[in-house]
Amino acid sequence: MGLGGGSPDETSEALWADRVAGMRLACWQSGLAGIAPTNAAWRRMVARCSDNHIDLLVAPEFAVGGLPHTAAAAKASSVTDSSSLAGLVQGAATSLALVVGFTEQSETGLHSSAALVLNGQTRVVSRKVHPREPGISSGGLSITFDVAGVRCGALLCADARDPALAATLAADGARVLICLLNNDVRHHTADKWLVLTERALADRARENRCWVISADVAGRTSQRRGLGATRIYDPAGDLVSASSDAPETGIVFDLL
Repeated sequence: MGLGGGSPDETSEALWADRVAGMRLACWQSGLAGIAPTNAAWRRMVARCSDNHIDLLVAPEFAVGGLPHTAAAAKASSVTDSSSLAGLVQGAATSLALVVGFTEQSETGLHSSAALVLNGQTRVVSRKVHPREPGISSGGLSITFDVAGVRCGALLCADARDPALAATLAADGARVLICLLNNDVRHHTADKWLVLTERALADRARENRCWVISADVAGRTSQRRGLGATRIYDPAGDLVSASSDAPETGIVFDLL
C-alpha cells in the first residue's frame, strides 16, 4: 500500500495509518548537506517512525557528511567508528532499523558505505563497488540482512546500474533491494541522470523480481541540483510510490 510523500509535519495522517501487513518502511529524502542527529526535521521523522511501527528507515548515500566533491572533503567527513551512527536514531524504538550512507574510513581507505543500525548494534553491510567521487576507493562488501523477517540487500548509487551486483544479492535471498542514492548533479545534466536512475531502478526490480526502494537527496544551489529520486518499485518494475522533489521529505510504504 503506497502512502504518499511529504514532510513529517505536512503529510496527511494517512501516511502514518496502521500497518496492513508485512514490512513497513520509510525513505528519507535529505537536503544536499545530508543529515545530522540534531537536525530538527530528521529528529521528527525518526520520532514518527518510532511511534508508528516503521520497521525500516532508509537514508541516502553520504547522508552523513554530504557528497564529497574533493578528496579532502571525503577525508574530513569520514567516520572511523560506525557505531557512532547509532546516535542518528537515539531514543527511537529498538525495533526500528536504519540503513544509512556515510563515508567510511577503513584499513583499506575511504569508502562510500551503508550501515545497518538495529537493536543498538551497527554493522557495515555494503561498500560501493563503482565510486565516482574523489578520494573514494572501491569496496567489495555487500551482504544481505534481515529486517522484520524480510531479507534485504543494499546498493550504493552507481552500483544500482550494475545488474550483476543486484543479481548476486537476489541470489542470496534478498527480496528488497535498498538503493542509497546521492544524485547531487550539475543542473545541465540533471534530466539525463534522472532518466538513467529511474530506468536502472525499474530494471533491477524487474530482472530480480524484487522490491526496489531508493532514498535520494534534493534541493538546489546555483550550480547543482539534487534529483529527489526517492522511489519504490514493485517486483514487476512498476513505480508504486515517489517523493516530491523537495528536500527533507519522506515516503512510507507497506510491503504486503
